[in-house]
Amino acid sequence: MTVGEQFYIRVYNAVDSIVSNSGTIARLGITATGTTILTQVMVTAISYSLDLYRGEITVEEYKSLILETAKAAGIATPIVFLVLVAVLALFPEFTVILSAPVVIAGFNALFGMNIAVPIIQSLVRHTQAGGFGNEAAETYKGLFGDSASA
Repeated sequence: MTVGEQFYIRVYNAVDSIVSNSGTIARLGITATGTTILTQVMVTAISYSLDLYRGEITVEEYKSLILETAKAAGIATPIVFLVLVAVLALFPEFTVILSAPVVIAGFNALFGMNIAVPIIQSLVRHTQAGGFGNEAAETYKGLFGDSASA
């Protein structure tokens, strides 16, 4: 069998797999997109709520940040999901690699950082602005020196 024939069979099988499982794939895609949008919107809302409270951003800016986050997640997630499904259909051996415990742990760590970092940055901005009191701001500046003002 030639390389071209092997590739044709691989593509044929991938298309057949996607078509025969399209209902399940669609449900998974919708669930993944909805979960991603909700998670990103919640993280954005939490991350900028202290800025809104201090008056550094307006309600309109706050709404705009949340809407932009929802739009970005709503556009990017289905694209990434479809590419992932296509790659896994063409190269099913990647499924084994992606399901390895180390890879799963890495994805979970990245997801956790994606949630934690914006919230931590929000708390740092709030501390620097004296939102937790001037004593906390001074202590923070004392801990991190000149880099705190950057």
